[in-house]
Amino acid sequence: MKKIILAIFCLFIINLSFSQKENADAEYLKILKEYTLNADGSIDFHYSKQLKLLTHYSFHRLYGETFIIYNTDFQKLKINSAFTIMADGKKVVTPKNAFNEVLPRFSANAPAFNNIREMVVTHTGLERNTVINLDYTINSKKGFFPALMADEVLPESSPVKELIIQVNIPASKTLNFELLNFAGEPLISNKNGKKVYTWKFESIPANSKDYYQEADYGSSPRLIFSTSKDLKFVYDQFINQDAFVFNTNESMDKAIDKITSNETDQLTIALELQNLVSNDLKTLNIPLNSTGFKCRTAIETWKSNQGTHLENALLLTALLQKANIKAEPVAVIPNSFYNKEIGNLLSFKDFWVRINLKKYGEIFISAVQTDTQNLKFSLEGKTALLLDKNVESLKVFSGKAMTSKIFVGGDFEFQNVDKLVGNLFLELKAEANPYFNIYNDSSNIKSMIRGISSKNFTSTEIEKLSQEMSRTHFEFEKDDPFEKQQNYLTFQLPYVNNGVDSWHITLLPAERSAPLEIHEKIHERYEYAIVFPKELKPVSTPKNIEIKNDAGYLLIKFEKSANEILITREIKFDKKIFGLDVYDDFREIMNVWNNKNYRKVIFKE
Repeated sequence: MKKIILAIFCLFIINLSFSQKENADAEYLKILKEYTLNADGSIDFHYSKQLKLLTHYSFHRLYGETFIIYNTDFQKLKINSAFTIMADGKKVVTPKNAFNEVLPRFSANAPAFNNIREMVVTHTGLERNTVINLDYTINSKKGFFPALMADEVLPESSPVKELIIQVNIPASKTLNFELLNFAGEPLISNKNGKKVYTWKFESIPANSKDYYQEADYGSSPRLIFSTSKDLKFVYDQFINQDAFVFNTNESMDKAIDKITSNETDQLTIALELQNLVSNDLKTLNIPLNSTGFKCRTAIETWKSNQGTHLENALLLTALLQKANIKAEPVAVIPNSFYNKEIGNLLSFKDFWVRINLKKYGEIFISAVQTDTQNLKFSLEGKTALLLDKNVESLKVFSGKAMTSKIFVGGDFEFQNVDKLVGNLFLELKAEANPYFNIYNDSSNIKSMIRGISSKNFTSTEIEKLSQEMSRTHFEFEKDDPFEKQQNYLTFQLPYVNNGVDSWHITLLPAERSAPLEIHEKIHERYEYAIVFPKELKPVSTPKNIEIKNDAGYLLIKFEKSANEILITREIKFDKKIFGLDVYDDFREIMNVWNNKNYRKVIFKE
């Protein structure tokens, strides 16, 4: 049975690759990625490609240049060969002036990282059916990386005819690896005293260009490997940097005193320090592998007024600890990539700070943005790994399965065509509940309602406020509530701004090639009662629609009586990722939900 399933899967991949090749702008004829751990501890990465250009667009916009990033303090780049074979077979060797070393965009205006360079290789002799050939090697000094490790996503931006990944390690070493979302085993051999692991893949389709794809290419075939004996081994090297001693200087202490001098509530202090780090310091999007997984101390980051995601998390931790708040940095890893047997720091996709407050419990916050809610509500599907040099074993935190809930009940009374009065009842749960925003300023709850301006609320009462749930009652009066066109009057139904509409999932083509991921599991429901005067006559209301399928649930209901309309709008998704087998069901629900005709009521005078 397994062989049948694998055969069907492979046939699907082959058919998909043919269809993509027909529409592709280019095709990789061959890619080689070779990793070598040398006896002296240095690491070589050897890369070569043969890329055939099929359209004018491919060389005018897509593949006219190749960009190679390396750290000049610890790495040496050697171009082994660079040439083009033109359509008529003529060989054009890439000239010397086609190799230009520049500063990567992510290092711009970041003096501490100006040692990182980007070699721009401009390919010459390009035309349709040209084949670009490029071969280079990057040698990394011993100690730059804690181990030989890689996280290779197999699909490229264009189809790949043949991909070879080869890993050469000393015979005394062991390679720990995992092939995700694909079936296959390496060929293991011995050559020149080294153990050689070779994976060969053929007819790999191009990566999907679909919108709303799963984060971090979670469903794509990928190969993860490391020569570290386990995650704890490289973890220990990583956290035993000076940066993980959370010292502060006089300037930092003054900034903390300014916040704490007039405030005693620890949550307020924590959020103000988060705001300080995320808004007053520049965030640098520098990959960890470009720095050899090294980072600066909190004091160095503070002095430079900028830091990487990790450095800002360490800085925020230092400030919080100095303010007598228990704080610890954590690395965030997608569950599918977390493997204690493979010591691969490339699985760290983000960094948060975990704080523990007696009054509020465990809270996770970012150091590169201000959060509206405790990030523990978005931890499902992720593993938070504590970064603490004092722990003897790996300590992780995981999130419970939670569904965001939004409920809005409303009574609307049109006293005449120019006057609307009514009240709203709003209940928000889990990730949909912007607890921090409301906690900082209760008036922020007013801005969550779209369709009724904050100035229209005559009364706002927060009946309950906690991290798990908030409940608010509004009363409002609104002049000129209608959009008027001749003798037709249109009233747009109010909605909450952090629900399904905030995802902006409006472009859903009939066909898709990759799973779709939504921001959160959610249950959103609106119940409105609209009372109108006799001089207004409702234009035909939409028909009732109820959809219950493998993707979720939707209900659109309009009930009309003599002078009242009862409206129900409800949508529910119990999962975040939708495979191709349920995409049509998801699309069916979203297309109805997004339909503007089901978001308004039209009257005629």
